[in-house]
Amino acid sequence: MKSIFREYIGISKIIRKDAWNFLIGNFFAGFGFTGFSLLFNLYLKASGRGEGTIGHILSVGTYATVLMIFPAAYLIRKMSIKPVMLIVPVMMSLGYSIAIQAETLQMIMAGIAIAGSAGAFSSVIGGPLLMQSSGEIERTHLFSINHAVALLSGITGNLVAGSLPDLIQQMGISAATGYKTAIFVHLVIAVVSLIFYSKIKVRTISLTGEGGEGKKFRLNLKTPKKLLAYLAVPPMIVGLGAGMTIPFLNLYFKTRFELSANNIGMLFALAQLFTIGGALTAPLLARRFGKIMSVIMSQVFSLPFLLILGISHYLPLAVIAFLIRNALMNMSAPISSNFSMECVHPDDRSITSGLLSLAWLFTWGITANIGGYLIEHTGYMLPFAFTMVFYVLSSYLYYRLLYPVEKNRSLSVKRGSTDTFI
Repeated sequence: MKSIFREYIGISKIIRKDAWNFLIGNFFAGFGFTGFSLLFNLYLKASGRGEGTIGHILSVGTYATVLMIFPAAYLIRKMSIKPVMLIVPVMMSLGYSIAIQAETLQMIMAGIAIAGSAGAFSSVIGGPLLMQSSGEIERTHLFSINHAVALLSGITGNLVAGSLPDLIQQMGISAATGYKTAIFVHLVIAVVSLIFYSKIKVRTISLTGEGGEGKKFRLNLKTPKKLLAYLAVPPMIVGLGAGMTIPFLNLYFKTRFELSANNIGMLFALAQLFTIGGALTAPLLARRFGKIMSVIMSQVFSLPFLLILGISHYLPLAVIAFLIRNALMNMSAPISSNFSMECVHPDDRSITSGLLSLAWLFTWGITANIGGYLIEHTGYMLPFAFTMVFYVLSSYLYYRLLYPVEKNRSLSVKRGSTDTFI
């Protein structure tokens, strides 16, 4: 542990200023938008919106991101990067502000759509900018630090977001107004990121990694489409299951157990810590059982805990189930992503990453609508049951489609070849 600590101390001394400014800006942006994510559902519920309507609102933001991901990936190669980085947090905060100020459903959805569209640019900027702002020596560590910053901003954002509404309501302010005020505070904090993003000197994002003009954007796939389809289908099924319940977990603890926003915030912050534990365990599982089998195991082992969440009315049991399920499912995601990046041609990695995000987000948006309707009219048991069914189906597809690919890849590596194409 000491050697790892010394290693990171040494690496921190050679990380470039652009990278540090990006990391610090990400912390403030992550802090603010995590707070919004925790409180927005609670605000809508306190304002009299049902779970069906909430699911519909959330799906609008998801689809806005889906529609803009590939255009955003194309446009950032054609535009100066600094104006984009400065505009994105402003547009996201503006969209979210419109959503919580609006009185009509249409305006709420318009605000969420604005924020979702801007968020697409944020999702495609990070990796290329870190690549361009680092050298070979510190690059791997820098990506790890960026992940740690995201988790830290999530933990602190959830803690503060949970405590603010309770403090505001103690002044005699209504619950809905308390949530709205707390959200505004977090959006202001998110805009603080502009101070640090404005100091970044990288002008353009290139495909070559270290400045220069890069290559023109082309969609000449060198990976067989059959393999890309195999990689995309299981995450699509996971998205169908996750959309049923995951967007409503804060409402689940609010409505079933009457937890305060403060307790929900602490619970979600604790879940982030469990996520760190899962992330640290994932490489060990992958080395022992292989990547695809580790994904299957993590999803299958999460099923009993989903069942507990669906049927339990005993808070301590539900909390334990929530934390373990969160760690297991978040453990599988990076393993699956890592496997996908290894399987495809290096030139196709960015398009594959976008494809996998689209696959998950698209189906997630569909079932967020359905899940909200079912929760509002039948309760939580049925949506959790559907989530379990989709996770089982996804695990089967990982085994049926991708486990043979991993076995063939292992054999190819032993023979001195890395050709994994079908």
